[in-house]
Amino acid sequence: YENIIRLVKELPATTSKVFNLYVIEGYSHKEIGVLLEMSEGTSKWHLSTARKILREKLEQIETRTTRRLVI
Repeated sequence: YENIIRLVKELPATTSKVFNLYVIEGYSHKEIGVLLEMSEGTSKWHLSTARKILREKLEQIETRTTRRLVI
């Protein structure tokens, strides 16, 4: 959990805000759009970008961990 929160904090500021509002706080894209003064589509784009970046970073961590276990 702590590692994921750390990774979320490393995201670009707006992307991190959208991720937190949607995933953690449960806001809809429409609500996020109002709060952050952006369209719903832009909110969805930021969420998609956040998920992509987090997935890539988690895969890198997993690869490094697996290599250490094998060696």
